[in-house]
Order: sequence, then C-alpha cells, then structure tokens
Amino acid sequence: MEGLGRLEIFLMATPVFRAGGLASGIDTNSIIDQLVTIESRPLTILKAKQSALKSQVSLLGDIASKLSALRDAAKALKSDGALAVVATTGQTGFSVTAGSGAQAGRYGVQVTALASEAKARSVGFASDDAAVQAGTLNLNVMGTSYDITINDGDSVADVAAAINASAAPVSATLISDGTQTYLSLSNDETGFPLGGVAGDALLITENGNGGAGQALGLALTSTAANAQFTVDGLPIERQSNEVSDVINGVSFSLKAITAAPENVVLTSNVDGTAEKLQTFIAAYNDVASLVQKQLAVTDGSNRQSTLAGDGTVRGLQQSLQRLVTTAVDGLGSVRTLADIGVKTARDGSLSLDKNVLKTAVAREPSALNGLFSQAATGMGDVASQMVDRFTNSTDGTLVLRQRGLNGAVDRLDDDQVRAQARIDAFRDRIVKQFTAMEKVVGSLNSISNFLSQNLSSNKQSNS
Repeated sequence: MEGLGRLEIFLMATPVFRAGGLASGIDTNSIIDQLVTIESRPLTILKAKQSALKSQVSLLGDIASKLSALRDAAKALKSDGALAVVATTGQTGFSVTAGSGAQAGRYGVQVTALASEAKARSVGFASDDAAVQAGTLNLNVMGTSYDITINDGDSVADVAAAINASAAPVSATLISDGTQTYLSLSNDETGFPLGGVAGDALLITENGNGGAGQALGLALTSTAANAQFTVDGLPIERQSNEVSDVINGVSFSLKAITAAPENVVLTSNVDGTAEKLQTFIAAYNDVASLVQKQLAVTDGSNRQSTLAGDGTVRGLQQSLQRLVTTAVDGLGSVRTLADIGVKTARDGSLSLDKNVLKTAVAREPSALNGLFSQAATGMGDVASQMVDRFTNSTDGTLVLRQRGLNGAVDRLDDDQVRAQARIDAFRDRIVKQFTAMEKVVGSLNSISNFLSQNLSSNKQSNS
C-alpha cells in the first residue's frame, strides 16, 4: 500500500453500497417499487383487457351450449313426437306401451300363439368330464351356418364352452338328472324367419371322425314357433313376442294366448304433452334470458367484459324471435307454437297455456307432432338450422366471433411479454442508478468521516 494516502486506503476498504438506503438513509427500495408500479400500468391495462376478452369468450361459449340444448330439445320433439299418448287396457294376454308417434285410437287384439325358441339336447354322458367323439358340429341358425371343432379328448363340458365361445347365436348348458349329464342347446332368439318353416330356426349336423368318446347325438326337443295375433281381425305373425312395428308408436309384449279379442284404447294425454313441450320451452328460455341479459345495456354495464350491445348477440335474439313465430304449412289450424298455447312474454320468455293446448289436442292431435316433425319447415329442422348458423364449427357466427376474440387474447399475450421485458429493463436500470447513487453517497460519507477524524485528531494534538 506504499504511496497511498490514508483517505485512499479507507475508501478502498469501504464496501459497495446497493439500493436500500444504507448510505443515504433513503428508502430507495420503496421508491423503486413505486416507480416500477407506475411503469407497470400499461401491463396492468393489458391484463385487464385480456381478462375482459376471456370473459366475452366464456359468455359466447355459454350461449352456444344453451343453443345446443335448444336444438336437442327440438330434435327430441321431432323424433319422439310432441303428442303424448297413453294406453288403457284391461287385457291379460299382453301389455301395451304408447311411445313416440302414437295416435289416439281403439283396437281389438287377440293372441293366438306365442313365439318360442328352438331347443335341442344331447344323449346322456356319464359326467361333465366324459369324452366326446372328435369331429365337427355344424349349427345352422336362422339360415347362417356355424362350425364348431371337437378335438380328441374334449369333454362334454369342453364342447359346451366351445359352442358358447363361437359366434353362433345359441346358448349351451349342461343339465344333470342325477345320474347322467346332458348338453342342452337353445336359440338366443325366438321364432323362425317369416315365410320359412320352423326347422329353419336350428339345423344340427354332426360329423364324427374319432374313435374315442361318445357322439353328442343332439336332437331337437322343442321346435321354434312364431308369435301370431290379430289386430281388429287382421292376422299378424312375428318372430318375437315383443312387437313394435304393427301400430305406429305402440309396442306390444305378448304374454298369453287369449280366447277372444281384448281392447286397447289409446288416448291423447294433455299433461304428458305439456311436459314434453316444457322441455323445449325451458331450453328456449335459458338461451333467451342469457341473450337478453347481455343486451340489456345500462349505465353500469361493463362493455369490456360482457357482450353488452354485441351485434352478433343481437342478431341471435332476432333469430330466436323468428323461431317462435315460425308457421308450418299443411297442418290445418295448428300451424304455430301460439296455436298450441305457447305464449311470449314482454321479456321474450315463453310459457304454456294448458287450456289452449287442451283445445288443440282435442281438435287436431296429429298436428302437434307435425309442428315439430314436418321436414324442412317443422320446428325441429328450423331450430337445428338456426342453431347451426351460430354454432357450426366452421363458419358459425358465434364461433367466428369467439375465434376473433381468442386471436386478440393471443396477441395480448405477446404484448404482455414485451411489456414485462420493458418493466424488467426499467427496474434493472433504476436499481443500478440508485446503487450508483448509494456508492457515491457512501464515498462522500467516508470522506466526511475521515476528515472529521483528522480534524478531531489535530485539535487534540494542538491542545
């Protein structure tokens, strides 16, 4: 250290000051934070704008979801029918269920034969493990052929398992009478093809080629039978006891042979019809109320985070209004929703007048179904087309609006990255400036202290 003065040596030993006011006594960290906060205002604005855009995207998604529910409700009334019908009967030979498309009416139904499946049984075997003669077993079920291979050493239990594992629509089980085991075979379906004969249900061919074991000897124990019944004297035959293609919308479950026709009375059900319509009305009100809420602009409306006054949403509202006034031609006096009691309130919501509905059901019950099911012009198709214009994944109006907003959100991500980089650079710069200031102040403090010490020392020497 030769050649260096005492002041220079003192300054070299002084630590480097950083922002924090250690030398100056100023709360420089607080000052830096405040300056950075001011510099960060553009970033705060960007984040708020992005959050608002995301809220709009979410609202558009909610509207699209509710529109999809409206379309589903309209489609259900198109496919299942708006008119509810109930079946009232006192029969013992069958049960009746009235479903979509059923119309009011009265019928006399008599069951003359029940459908049953074909069954076969093998000869007796000493046990489940008894060997079966090797070869092939061919099952022809309802005109389709299936081959099952029987290997040397296969037991009767193995053969039953092989039959069940095959694609043949039959079930194989083992039955024991206490002394012997039998392989029992039955078709999975009842009856035989219409126009054919009972033998077409199940044909069995065995080809044995092994010396060991016993042949199955499968033989029919029960032939297949088709269900036979009459509706108002018209003879009908079906393969199954469950029949749903005779009277439109009506399903029969045949249970027993009847000695005489039993009455089936189908009547229109106003309460059931109202319940079906309420599903559509509720779905409409869900989307209409959300749209109305977005368009109800007030002094306090946040145009940044809501869809207040949005042109796309206003266009949707107009489309919804046109939907409920749609007139379907060719249905007689029931042509619109208003004709069946659907009323529109001042706020755009729908409600149902059951008295008007009751009159419409009594006057033209079939028109209620046509109002939703008529091709192209019915409410089912019109609602689907309207929803598709707004929610189609390619060019739906709401989808395009969402796509534009999402693009803006992505661009704001980039803007925020750049803004944050500017803030970080600003912080680094002022930290360095304050650190430099503290170093200077620290140096000056050191000089001041040095001079004070020397002055004090000189005074003491002179005294």
